[in-house]
Amino acid sequence: MKFHIRLKQLRLHYQLTQSDLADILGLKATAISNYESQRNEPSFEKLIILSEYFDVSCDYLLGVTDSYLPVEGEVLDKDILEVFDIYQQLDQEHVDELKKFAAYLLYKQNLSI
Repeated sequence: MKFHIRLKQLRLHYQLTQSDLADILGLKATAISNYESQRNEPSFEKLIILSEYFDVSCDYLLGVTDSYLPVEGEVLDKDILEVFDIYQQLDQEHVDELKKFAAYLLYKQNLSI
């Protein structure tokens, strides 16, 4: 399930209007409307605020998992957010290259242990 659907479901479950949710996030109601209609996506900071407010994981909001429970101790540090931001901008060919390079770095790291 995609982010825009999850967001709307959660908002309605909590009986919030788009304006209510916008106030919580410090945005205009049109921003929430744009999220729900797929015209825009939230920043990582807003995504984290949403996950904390609705008490779900970022993975759930993004549709990576169907488990709505937050991961114990889930913390997205700046490095992870930066890498994820880059990852989202890559086409599939470059995603595959990134995975291979990450596997190589892990292999190289394990050799030096």
